[in-house]
Amino acid sequence: MSRSGAPVDLPAIILAAGKGTRMKTGEAKAAVPVNGRPMAVRVIDAMRKAGATRMVVVVGHRADDVCAAIGDDVEYVVQEQQIGTGDAVRCAAPSFAGHQGPVLVAHADIPLLREADVRRLVQRHLATGAAATMLTAEFQEPGSLGRVMRGADGRVVGIVEARDATPEQLAIKEINVAVYCFQAPHLFDALAQVNNDNAQGQYYLTDVIGILVGRGQQVEAVTMEYPHGGLGVDTVEDLARAQSISAGHEHLS
Repeated sequence: MSRSGAPVDLPAIILAAGKGTRMKTGEAKAAVPVNGRPMAVRVIDAMRKAGATRMVVVVGHRADDVCAAIGDDVEYVVQEQQIGTGDAVRCAAPSFAGHQGPVLVAHADIPLLREADVRRLVQRHLATGAAATMLTAEFQEPGSLGRVMRGADGRVVGIVEARDATPEQLAIKEINVAVYCFQAPHLFDALAQVNNDNAQGQYYLTDVIGILVGRGQQVEAVTMEYPHGGLGVDTVEDLARAQSISAGHEHLS
């Protein structure tokens, strides 16, 4: 263990290949700055401060712009076609051949992500011996965010994307932040079962959670103390909100 309590070898995968079509700016979303720092850099910094030892960044749309924004102190993997987050993580799989321990996975568009929450995620994962541990948050208006489904015993049983959700599922307030800690062998094995039978025709990383649960493997969740630390930036309005909170004009609550 390191002084931070994280494993000595704790790699992270940062998903930065997306187009960000809902922002309608044409920019590479991961490179868009929030208070002067690209979103992806903010996520990478939070991961490193929480104990991550190696960064593998998956790029795709406007890859050169994203690489220029992040710099040379990470490893890059290219997702040639942007066909989902599950496929993006599969593209990174060769970089983890032989790695048997935990691996962090996060989307690059969560600019307010806090080191403390990532640290709590890793600590819960290690303490429970789970196959996967995920960050969640509760929003009164979850909108297009993926909903966390729990069983009668309160345990996580899966994640449903908003576009695929029933009205009852859309009423759920707990959302998936898109930050995870997986045991690497379980992650890459489950990814082989992920298909694109959904409204967007994409391979969702979120489907891995349901696959693991279906195998009887343990999935844990850590709820963020300050929900908007998990604010994903999908629209111009989201970006303005993140800028306001980052600048201290609005509290993380």
